[in-house]
Amino acid sequence: MPLNSFFNVPGASQIAVAGHILLDNVRFDPAHGNHFIVIPVANVDKTVLNAIRYAKLLSGNIFAVHILINPSSKDRIEGKWKTHVDIPLIILESHNGSIINPLAEYVHGMLRRHKQSIVTVVLPVIKTLNWWQRFLFNQTARLIERAFEGKEDIVTIRVPFSLTTDS
Repeated sequence: MPLNSFFNVPGASQIAVAGHILLDNVRFDPAHGNHFIVIPVANVDKTVLNAIRYAKLLSGNIFAVHILINPSSKDRIEGKWKTHVDIPLIILESHNGSIINPLAEYVHGMLRRHKQSIVTVVLPVIKTLNWWQRFLFNQTARLIERAFEGKEDIVTIRVPFSLTTDS
């Protein structure tokens, strides 16, 4: 299977995969399906690193996906990623400012190309201490959960990171 088939997603364009061999060495077994793990990331921070640590415990092919809203931030996130993280980063451009649409198209594209596969979307979230903080954090994670709610072969998992001093 050619590498570029993963990135021909309507509504989202591949900006950078620079230097990553993503799927060239992965064997696909259509009889048993595959497990893909997608981690939506906004930045390189402790919540994302915690989600990556969890994703590595799962069996599957792990990809981080950054939706590029501001083209000027591309170099910054790529630089931080190459320095701190050892899994592939896929950067998808959002032409209309939506985070959900390019991510959903990417995930659905994976499932169209690899029948009988399952995609787990690992959501890095912040564990809040006070009830009112729930309105400040994790809103994008809620939107992503709703976008994939009830979809066959797509699972969402929240991986909480605590902001307390003992974390």
